[in-house]
Amino acid sequence: MMLTGNKTTSNHNLAREQTGILTIGRTHMLAEDFRELVASHAGNEVPVDATCYSNSFNRNMHPELYRAVFIVIDNPQAFIESIALIEGLRANNMASIIFAAITGSGTYNKMKCYLAGADYCVKFSSAPDENVQAFSDFFGSQEWQSKDNLLLDPTRMCLIGDDKKLDVSFAEMKILEAFSETKNHILSHDEIARAMGLNINFYDPRALEKSISRLRGKIKGMYGTNAIQSIRGYGYRLIRGLISST
Repeated sequence: MMLTGNKTTSNHNLAREQTGILTIGRTHMLAEDFRELVASHAGNEVPVDATCYSNSFNRNMHPELYRAVFIVIDNPQAFIESIALIEGLRANNMASIIFAAITGSGTYNKMKCYLAGADYCVKFSSAPDENVQAFSDFFGSQEWQSKDNLLLDPTRMCLIGDDKKLDVSFAEMKILEAFSETKNHILSHDEIARAMGLNINFYDPRALEKSISRLRGKIKGMYGTNAIQSIRGYGYRLIRGLISST
């Protein structure tokens, strides 16, 4: 979503029109098993479909029409293929929530999932209670609920939503613009510093953290949502579908 002088709402309009969930697995059996698990937590009103990797871009299957897409990763050998699939899905689809669900044992680099375009990357265990919590967190999240749509106005340097206007500084506006211009809505610490106009070789990481914390607090205080989330060891993420711009 590029920020221009015209109102950019296509991704948000599409998000409003999207329904249901698609689960994609290495095999159809794997996808179907996870579909049943998702459906048991999503509720009867949410349709859940399943397909396998080889059929995921079938002309009769349109991932962009789903509110969320779960990519099931069942072993380390399938990880590279899964990353390519996530990248392919995100390349032409900025609206759907992509959830990388790791079900197999082994070591996985979750950061690669995020950088490929996934919004969530969760390791599922054999403990039912832990899986229940993961689904509870997802279906209760701001992204799934999609209750708010905040409008960033760079000209007036403010966020508008829910009949409320939140003034932001020039640096805060540049941060939000930079988040919105990335396919994965993720920025590293250096990328945020660059967006703020700081010298990336000499900036104080603690000062940057305080700036993000202040911006996050302002948005939460006004609109009640945790718009910016921390990604340990890398940077921060803006939740998908929250902010559009004029």
